[in-house]
Amino acid sequence: MDKNLIIQYIPITELLFFNLLSIYRCCQRKYSAHRTIAVIAIFSVSFFIAAYAVFGSSIFRGDGSMYFGGLLYLIPFHFLFKEKFSLLLTIVCSCCIYTLGVLSLAIQTGRLIAPEQPVYIAAAATLFYLITIYPFYGKIIPKYIFAIENITVFEQRWFRTIAVNSCLTFATLTLLNSLLVNGEASFLKILVMLLALTGIFISYYMFYKVIRDALQMQTLKREARHDPLTGLYNRTMLWEDLTELVSQGKSFSLLFMDLDRFKQINDQYGHITGDHYLRHFARLSTRSLDTAGRLYRFGGDEFIAVCPGTVSGQTADKLRECPDWNSGAPCPFNGVSIGILPCEPPFQDAEYILRKVDRLMYEQKLRKKTGVPTGPQSELQNQEQY
Repeated sequence: MDKNLIIQYIPITELLFFNLLSIYRCCQRKYSAHRTIAVIAIFSVSFFIAAYAVFGSSIFRGDGSMYFGGLLYLIPFHFLFKEKFSLLLTIVCSCCIYTLGVLSLAIQTGRLIAPEQPVYIAAAATLFYLITIYPFYGKIIPKYIFAIENITVFEQRWFRTIAVNSCLTFATLTLLNSLLVNGEASFLKILVMLLALTGIFISYYMFYKVIRDALQMQTLKREARHDPLTGLYNRTMLWEDLTELVSQGKSFSLLFMDLDRFKQINDQYGHITGDHYLRHFARLSTRSLDTAGRLYRFGGDEFIAVCPGTVSGQTADKLRECPDWNSGAPCPFNGVSIGILPCEPPFQDAEYILRKVDRLMYEQKLRKKTGVPTGPQSELQNQEQY
């Protein structure tokens, strides 16, 4: 076989190798490394034998005429890797953009240095891949995959949009490469390809920044509305929800809960146990409410539950007694005082409602201190409708 012809095979072989290496490094395997590599190798040999039988040596020209055929690798990739098809398609197209771009630059550079010496094209391709492979799959692609995997911060349908955009970008670059490799090499053609690749990879980074910043904003928003100790909604979220209920004129019930003798827990067992005590109460109370209402940490050892309509006596009893307390409890339960306020429109404002239910809770706590019976019936009698 002609030596020059063998040398012409090197760039396209390197393209395939680095393309598969990039995809392999960017995806999560379903099977062992040996099994995955073996399947890819068998498919690659079969693919090139079939392509050579149909198109002959033209598949090694590097003009991109056979590059769309590389998408057939999605067939084995779909069974070898864990990624969803839309994400897998995006990764494959992104890696193909990289390898095709490098090959195009190598062809133009090699022809510019020595038009009749294919060895320079092979050498340029090898050098360019070795220089760029780590920044690509170590820096660029991981950020792009992170952005794609977290794009649901906006909408689920954006998965498909990004996959389609990746395919269109790959097709555009393939057609551009076909135009550039024909005719004589020039610095202008090299510059055009460099600008195209730079624009694509900058768009990847900008996409990553947008998604990362959106996730950070979402995290900050969650932290602003959630209590860091118990994970419950906090006073800010309570105020927003109450204001909305009042503005909509909906009937609801408010339960203001204050843990009895909580200071004694901190003094006797320590503040770490006290934190565990609060988390345990929050878990059990959330379980007791189930779908009957939403629980908030108002502050310190105070909690508020908002329930649509009228709260049932059974739900109030569960919240007050915490029947499952001993399961995972850090110490004995000292009890909880609950003020219950059924709210019917028309309303004044959320602040007035909170003051009213707060007073009911302290009346309940005072009844306990003075020895007045505080069983289920007496507590329900202590309700005061708004």
